[in-house]
Amino acid sequence: MQQHPSPQDYQTIFDAAPGNYLLLSPDLTIVGVNQCYLTATMTRREDIVGRGLFEIFPDNPEDANADGVRKLRASLERVIAGKRPDRMPVQKYDIRRPEWEGGGFEERYWSPLNSPVLDDRGEVSYIIHWVEDVTEFIRLKQQMMQQDLRNTKPDSTSSMIEAEVISGRRRSRPTGGSLRLDVTTSFWRTSSPSSSGPPIRPALPTTSTTDGPSSPTWTGNSS
Repeated sequence: MQQHPSPQDYQTIFDAAPGNYLLLSPDLTIVGVNQCYLTATMTRREDIVGRGLFEIFPDNPEDANADGVRKLRASLERVIAGKRPDRMPVQKYDIRRPEWEGGGFEERYWSPLNSPVLDDRGEVSYIIHWVEDVTEFIRLKQQMMQQDLRNTKPDSTSSMIEAEVISGRRRSRPTGGSLRLDVTTSFWRTSSPSSSGPPIRPALPTTSTTDGPSSPTWTGNSS
């Protein structure tokens, strides 16, 4: 007979998952986090679990154009209202450095995906917030854009496309294809809550590869 993982096993699996995962309640309280996320955000589990998402990750007060909180909140609200995953564009969202790292904020860019965890009634009981740190990628693209602007004509199509990708405000797609950051991540449905945490069952989403807006397709046992 096949042995199924216990809730404690799932917690261990979640903590060891090779990606940056944060588990939120519908009121956006942090209820779980894995080690990769802690490392990526320079935080400690005991400092963030049980506290509000935007209390721990506010906008950078030194950046007058910071809009990370507003855009992330809007995405999470769409997940709760629609009970569907919501993929965000690459987002500039600076994070606080701990005091032992000198304090202040550090510039970061992220590619986020927010996914609902539904209970047996189909209601959102948790939200899985997954992010990929793409800061180095964005910095490289910025360097390439600057080099391109120096070495080509002002009306260079490639320069225009690079600029739109970096700003995150592309108004049209090039006919030759588009840059995509495709991700396979994990999605869980809850069964019934318990004092030791919700048993969770895995399924896997895949994303569309068309040039239109991507929509994850969910596979796995949802019963």
